[in-house]
Amino acid sequence: MDASLQKRVSHGALLFAVLAVCLAISATVLLANDKKHLKNLLTYLNLVPATRAVEQPARMKPVKRQKLAAPKLDLPPHLLKFEQAGGRASFARDFVLSGKDLCDRFIAQGFSTPQGWHVSTVNTRNFECMAELVMENTAGSAERASLFLDIRGGASGEVRSIRMKAVAPETPDGSAILTKLEEALALIIRQTRWADLASILEPARSRQPYQAQHFGISVSIKPEPVAPHRLNIILLATEQSPGLKLTRSFFDTEKWLPAATVSDKPTLYRP
Repeated sequence: MDASLQKRVSHGALLFAVLAVCLAISATVLLANDKKHLKNLLTYLNLVPATRAVEQPARMKPVKRQKLAAPKLDLPPHLLKFEQAGGRASFARDFVLSGKDLCDRFIAQGFSTPQGWHVSTVNTRNFECMAELVMENTAGSAERASLFLDIRGGASGEVRSIRMKAVAPETPDGSAILTKLEEALALIIRQTRWADLASILEPARSRQPYQAQHFGISVSIKPEPVAPHRLNIILLATEQSPGLKLTRSFFDTEKWLPAATVSDKPTLYRP
């Protein structure tokens, strides 16, 4: 073998060895990390379709709901009271007459009053009529015969109580006052249209104590112990029994919810 051929063979062997080493190194690099570099190379040369890992979306954080402020609603206390077991409303009566008309009738019968039916100075929600009839004391008695009247009620004219005080000594003037007292009671009985209240007339005439309840109206006559000729007569709308309390509470308009205004009422839309 000549020198030139031997030189070419040695150069080819050396080149083959270098190529083998490079291929071994390249194969090691490409096959490392689970063939990650080989996959990247093939993808770069467009020999395989590119595959990308789907990124997981960021975890959404729950939004805290803001608590809405509860609207305040004022309710009358009686709406939250439950009726007790066994409680039943009962029949109740009121004075079915106008306080102003009754006051005017007494004025027409000779009673004097400075203001008539007017607003009370103690409570502006109440009205009252104070009238008095005083005799001229023709007999020269130490005490003048008189009849005092106090009617109290509401702004709408309803009557809640009627109180009278009669001073009727054993004189002609005292007898006249008893007659006026009987006429006043008879007038009230006629105006209320409750005939059973007439049972008060005889005790008033004889100046005797009397006490009765007539379906929510209390009637009493009480002579003063040290002066029996002084009589205190009271006609009063009461609510002592549970049944009467239920009835009067139900019909008490001051405890009702206010009526809806125009803006509060629902609007009806028509197509």
